[in-house]
Amino acid sequence: MSSNDSAAAGSVDLCARTQRVRFAGREAKLPDLSFRLLQLLREHAPAAVGFEEIERVVWAAHVTRETIKQRAKLLRDALVALGLQEEAIAAVRSVGYRLTVPAGVYDAPVRGAGLGPPNWRAFAAASGFVVAVAAAALIAGGLWRQPPGALQIEIVQTPAANDVGPQALSNVSRDLANYLTRVEGVDVLVGASSGGRASDLIVDFAIAGPQTDARLSLRLVDRHSGLILWAEDYPFDASDYDRSLAHFASNVHANVETLSLKLGRNGQERQPRAAREEYESVLALIRGAGEPDLLVAQRRLDVLLAQRPAFALARALRARVLADLVLRHGRDPRLAASAVAEARSLVDAYPFAADFKYTLARAQLAAGDEAGALRNLYSAARDLPFLERDILALERQMREAGPATR
Repeated sequence: MSSNDSAAAGSVDLCARTQRVRFAGREAKLPDLSFRLLQLLREHAPAAVGFEEIERVVWAAHVTRETIKQRAKLLRDALVALGLQEEAIAAVRSVGYRLTVPAGVYDAPVRGAGLGPPNWRAFAAASGFVVAVAAAALIAGGLWRQPPGALQIEIVQTPAANDVGPQALSNVSRDLANYLTRVEGVDVLVGASSGGRASDLIVDFAIAGPQTDARLSLRLVDRHSGLILWAEDYPFDASDYDRSLAHFASNVHANVETLSLKLGRNGQERQPRAAREEYESVLALIRGAGEPDLLVAQRRLDVLLAQRPAFALARALRARVLADLVLRHGRDPRLAASAVAEARSLVDAYPFAADFKYTLARAQLAAGDEAGALRNLYSAARDLPFLERDILALERQMREAGPATR
């Protein structure tokens, strides 16, 4: 089908060279994984494509059904934003997915760097981990310099108490590097760069806990702004962890795409070493903390922010501490109002940072605004699919409470 024919039929058109998609006069660039999935569905339309073939063609690695479902949802959301119906990407029970609308091809014009400033309001993903913006956010800030060629990802091991031997840690580092090398547009480093240029992204991993109940934590961090782009936590078995690494690496594709120089150019001010160390110490204090530790954390963050009021990550952490004091321990509701105001100002200043939207959602929950919290969780989950668990829990809670909470 030609581009003109498909336009007349109301089809969605794809440009393989630029990975752009067009419908009804609207156009958007898709992340690599989303474009591969749409291209595969187009090639087989209107027939369904099975999960196994999607896994083989889109990821070239073993991924979970949940990962495929999340990617299908992201693709569906992108097409809806262009004006298509959600049913354009239809789930076929126990089989896979199919494209239900006509699809054609076109040749998108080259978009040069001189066409205007980038859209700073586009999201670049950041962590929504319930525990907080992780301590990797302390890594150097500063202005982004456009890298020559591919982005560089550095793999770093974070020390943690565990019963896993050094050989197992070395194996994880090696295998993680192998999975990340499949990500288009990146070079993978194990250890510091030897080329005189700091890495652009960091993947840090840690294995914690006893050997019978160990956990593998992985985080992708934009080195220049310090914001987390992706973070996940998996059960760890030294003889069977490939699925976890494949799942993590598959999400790196989209986050490398959305990075697009935005975080570094809108990067946060680098804080002095003492301030970063205090932030890291408070962050460790509040993980799983009870009320006394949260109150200590609040006081310490008050002192830190009196000295460094522009420390955005500390401001977000304080807002979450205030929200937790209300949500978990019934403290003065005025704390929730303060948390909402702080989080809202962060979202206004850093509209691309999904972790700040998560902070706002948490504060809104503490303030009793479940509908507002749900909207911000939806927005943050576009970049942080693991927030779907929080969304489902909140939706269930709102259904059980009835229409009064909507």
